[in-house]
Amino acid sequence: MPYRPASTIHFRSLNASSPAQSQSSYVVFFVTGNPGLIEYYRTFLSHLYALLCASSSHSFRNVKYQVFGRSLSGFELDVESSHDGCGLPHGLQKQIDITERELEKLIATETVTGGKPSRIILIGHSVGAYVLLEIIRRHRERLLNNQNADVMDRMGIVGGICLFPTVTHIAKSRSGRKFSFFLRFSSSVVIIAFIARFLTFWVPSGLLQAVLRVFMGFPTDAAVTTAAFIKSRWGIAQALHMARDEMATIRSDMWDAEIWGTANESPFPHPRPKLRFLFGQNDHWVADETRDDLIRTRASVRDYDEKTGSDIEKTEQWKPIMEVDEEEGWPHGFCIKHSVPVATRVKLYVEDIVKSDLDRGL
Repeated sequence: MPYRPASTIHFRSLNASSPAQSQSSYVVFFVTGNPGLIEYYRTFLSHLYALLCASSSHSFRNVKYQVFGRSLSGFELDVESSHDGCGLPHGLQKQIDITERELEKLIATETVTGGKPSRIILIGHSVGAYVLLEIIRRHRERLLNNQNADVMDRMGIVGGICLFPTVTHIAKSRSGRKFSFFLRFSSSVVIIAFIARFLTFWVPSGLLQAVLRVFMGFPTDAAVTTAAFIKSRWGIAQALHMARDEMATIRSDMWDAEIWGTANESPFPHPRPKLRFLFGQNDHWVADETRDDLIRTRASVRDYDEKTGSDIEKTEQWKPIMEVDEEEGWPHGFCIKHSVPVATRVKLYVEDIVKSDLDRGL
């Protein structure tokens, strides 16, 4: 039987499900980009988990972490998670619904009576950042309306980290313009998926992996995952259908001050989640002008501290912290070759969110 990448990745210590009363438990829940195969992120997630567990800071000695990620629906390739294609392919809103439901199931499973409820930190890559913001918006609305109070109390979302996020005007990016042209008709998805499947059906998986390694420069793990994705029954059609939906859906900034922050206190019973954004320089999926517009209107204003040689927050500290990678040159698809350095950066973001949450003392 050919290798099938896993559809879920879950890192936790053996006693993570029963934290002591003195410990704070955080679940880092990862949402993939498109194609939504979690195996692309195994190195990233494993390194992030190792870094968080190895943290020697005194402030985090009583903190326990779990790191969880799952493939988006329709991209599952392992036998246990495969389905007969009923309802496929899924659009963006359906993916949000399913991801939210899976998050609720995970937290319900991990919650132990008498222990501290787990706090949630969401991480989203590319379109996963859009999914992340929508989950937070829905969560805040349900808190305000007191819907599913028991579930909402367990789901304490304290932060979100958006990596190379495609959250506004994706169709204006370089790749977005190309995809918008080729996928402007719904029939395009069927035709392109059929051609791709026909051309690769006769190619052995091992040969396809070799081609990806030699001509695309993919590491072995990424080549294996990509080959399995290409040769899967629904993968290409699901990716194209979702991409077409992204072009039509991800347009203007659609979130209000309850997501982006305001100087006024939130009417919700829980503080607003703290948001961090990491953009790439010259990202082919994020147009520079839309990125800069978002930073100008939604990010906290930062200044340069000559004494410490670092950036400091100056005003509007309630807003998200957004930064552009101008030194490392990390690409949009960082999970292929740059998982370790990005995980190192994200570890700092996670600890910043945890520190803020612990300082609140809630």
